[in-house]
Amino acid sequence: MAPKRVLRVAIVGGGISGIAQAVRLTELLGDKVVFTIYERGASPGGVWRDSTWPGAGVDVPIHLYQLYSDLNAQWSEKYARQEEVLAYWNTIIDRYGFRDRFVFQSNFTGSTWDVATQSHTITFDRPDGEVLTVVADVLISAAGALNTPIIPALEGIDSFQGAQWHSSRWNQDFDLRGKKVAIVGNGSSGIQVVPNIATVEGIEITQFFRSPGYFKPKVNFAYSGWQQWAFRWIPGYQRYYRWSLFWEYEMANLTKGHGIWSTKQRLVATDKLLTYLQSKAPEKYLDILIPNYPLHCKRVAYNLGWLESLHRPNVELVASPITAVAPTGLVTADGETHEFDVIVWATGFDISGTGVGLNHGVHGEDGKELRALWEENSGAFAYKAVAVPKYFFVLGPNAISQSWGFTLGNQTNFIARLIKGISDHNLTSISPRDDVTSVYNVGLQQRLNAGVMGSNSCSAWYKYKGTGKVVAPSGHAALELVLKTRKIRWEDWVAKETDADGKEKVVDLRTPRSWSPVAWARDAFADWLQAKLISLTCDP
Repeated sequence: MAPKRVLRVAIVGGGISGIAQAVRLTELLGDKVVFTIYERGASPGGVWRDSTWPGAGVDVPIHLYQLYSDLNAQWSEKYARQEEVLAYWNTIIDRYGFRDRFVFQSNFTGSTWDVATQSHTITFDRPDGEVLTVVADVLISAAGALNTPIIPALEGIDSFQGAQWHSSRWNQDFDLRGKKVAIVGNGSSGIQVVPNIATVEGIEITQFFRSPGYFKPKVNFAYSGWQQWAFRWIPGYQRYYRWSLFWEYEMANLTKGHGIWSTKQRLVATDKLLTYLQSKAPEKYLDILIPNYPLHCKRVAYNLGWLESLHRPNVELVASPITAVAPTGLVTADGETHEFDVIVWATGFDISGTGVGLNHGVHGEDGKELRALWEENSGAFAYKAVAVPKYFFVLGPNAISQSWGFTLGNQTNFIARLIKGISDHNLTSISPRDDVTSVYNVGLQQRLNAGVMGSNSCSAWYKYKGTGKVVAPSGHAALELVLKTRKIRWEDWVAKETDADGKEKVVDLRTPRSWSPVAWARDAFADWLQAKLISLTCDP
């Protein structure tokens, strides 16, 4: 067996996924790894660096959006704004001394796996035209889901004579006072923007409504000094509070299934959300706002003043589809031309294509590009959302369980434990077995297709090309994700090492077993709980 070595790890993406992965590697492996974070921007933070639109903030309570190892007692409000979220993650970077681990302005262009050296050769484009080439033993995609903005390819889009930008690339220098502004889209960013600019002097807003939806009240409030004191000084209080929030969201998450209990709970939740919508929205818009598809077929949006802003005389909602862009504005299917000074494209991100892990330019052992492999299989797939051969994802295909924040916390820990296995066993690589990956994904898609997320009643950003198979959410409860990843089943992996002669060989790894009564009871309880969660969300 070759002597032990320090593993070289390349993390692509310097947003919260990459930072969280760095923390977990440091925690579990220490000096057994040396990692570098490659970031295409000029500073860390990813989506929280870029998302500076008015009102940008988290859609889940901020206490669920932080690392379990680095709790912050000083959050100012339940749903923190962009500036505070970015500051927290910069604090984590400084706390762990990660500043010198970043290589900025490095845009990933491709990677290849070298069988002879059992390593990745990875290339990045640099602003000066240089091509940066690095070699790593482990490659991790920490590219966030919201990394590639979508602007519709409409006829005449380049002819518009006013200003236009994507909501995630907000033009902070543009003065909106007295302007006619088009907001295209009513997803999470679109409904955050409108109420936060509607009070600008002289502004007139027309929002182009693309599809109806369910809206959940986002009740925000500031934490008092006493609450912040309690979070800091009362042992276990913040973790208890975090757990109570987690369970509240987990119960809502369980309504996405197709089991008898899950279906009943979803119908109750549907009635509540429709009643809420009817109580908040102007009556003249109810016909276009009320959805004609089941709850959770699309992502539920969080309302913090948007429905109320529709009552304002300077805010108009238009449901007629946009067919073209004119020099002076937008043309809709009803033949009307709407004139604007500004167009804001709140039209989301290419999540089904690029938001489930780097795949363009990623080549496996057989030389095939991962993107092409996914296309051949009608959408992205991976083993337990974290791996394809020789390569890991933080937020990979079908990873999302409950929330982005919870999922990345769980998955970065799982990946770090897998890499620790590589180090502990002095392996050169591990790959999920093809047959195990296939069985896992067939079962996953069967479960998703039986539930509301796989319904044909609507299109959604988390489906392949909008209407294909579900590629982003897992369909699992968050607790189920934890249970599925609590142990590494080494029999599901092809592990390789290099012998004393430098030859590659397969290692027969077995999952360690403990026969102690405590371990047996713990495993039995985990199996029972996982079965119980499945019974709540799936038909017998």
